[in-house]
Amino acid sequence: MNSFNAIQRAIEYEIERQIQAIATGEKIVQETRLWEEGSQRTISMRIKEGSSDYRYFPEPDLGPIEVTPDQLDRWRSELPELPHQKRHRYEEGFGLSAYDARVLTDDRDMATFFESAVAAKANPKQAANWLMGDISGYLNNEKKTLKELPLTPEALAELTTLVDANTISNKIGKDILPELLTQGGSPKAIVEREGLVQISDTGAIEAAIEAVIAANPKELASYRGGKTKLLGFFVGQVMKQTGGRADPKVTNQLLAKKLNG
Repeated sequence: MNSFNAIQRAIEYEIERQIQAIATGEKIVQETRLWEEGSQRTISMRIKEGSSDYRYFPEPDLGPIEVTPDQLDRWRSELPELPHQKRHRYEEGFGLSAYDARVLTDDRDMATFFESAVAAKANPKQAANWLMGDISGYLNNEKKTLKELPLTPEALAELTTLVDANTISNKIGKDILPELLTQGGSPKAIVEREGLVQISDTGAIEAAIEAVIAANPKELASYRGGKTKLLGFFVGQVMKQTGGRADPKVTNQLLAKKLNG
């Protein structure tokens, strides 16, 4: 074989071939097999009956190494947590999907960042979403690594807490993320400085809804005429009216009631 890629594909093919052979009762023989690049498969070249057929011989300068069970247990205890163990822990302990767990554990720095954020009381699913979505997108575009970011795991935990508590909407979180990625700092401090706290007061949201409905009589008539997809238009207008601060869930509920009333 003339490339590492071919070696990988040959090994993967043999794994599947031998699994199927064992499952169907076929005997696995000792043999030399050839990798066919064109058909992407291995084929038998010659049968090997024993180690003598391979011309094996002991290396005279290398003596035998005997490992006691105690040594083996001690070395195993010194190993760090392996990726497959992390994936299992993320799924069982944090309730993440197999996909999320795999993506997070594929990169050691990301796994470390994620665990530090969770240790700082981040919502695990929210932290995973931010890391795999907007934060990874920024890193890819800017050709940066997590270690180069001013954003800290503690700040990410604070951001997820603000969203979970409905202090800010997910949209506001996305709006302040660029500053956190480039300058760092506290999400809570940015929200307070910019006056971005989410509006959950029904009275204030209803006032914004009334203003939007009054300003869009044609759209209102179309909605009540059956074009219910215009609900999204009205939600967008209310968000615009409130600077993106209106609670989306409350806004949708109140809008549906007003538009259908």
